[in-house]
Amino acid sequence: MLTRRNLVAVVLAIVAGALLIVSGNRGTTGIYRIILDKLTLVTQDPLILSAASIVALILVAFTAVGGFLVLLGGYLIYKNHVGTGKLLIGLGGGVGIPWLLLMIVLSAFIGGVTSIIAEHSAVGWAGVILAVVARAIAKKS
Repeated sequence: MLTRRNLVAVVLAIVAGALLIVSGNRGTTGIYRIILDKLTLVTQDPLILSAASIVALILVAFTAVGGFLVLLGGYLIYKNHVGTGKLLIGLGGGVGIPWLLLMIVLSAFIGGVTSIIAEHSAVGWAGVILAVVARAIAKKS
């Protein structure tokens, strides 16, 4: 049975997915590149750098179809597969609450506030934020 809380999460996920698709938002792919660039300052081990690059490519692939994954996550929550739905919403939105905060902080330091707004349109930001909220309120019954 779908709880009221999860119904709200489903509606938010549908709206978030639609906004992400309409805006052309592709999640936080730039953040992965920044992390990989900074990782080379910490280590020069080719094995660690290769593994990190592979993980980043997989995450970029997921965020490339972000809006669709958020919609699919909402559908899975509707079908009472809350854990998998939350996972897909997180991957599709490219962020969780910590990633959202990290993305804002990194963007502010790198390019300032205009860079934050330019990276994702207002519609894209609304989609990302709604995806984070949908993921946060969905709960296994």
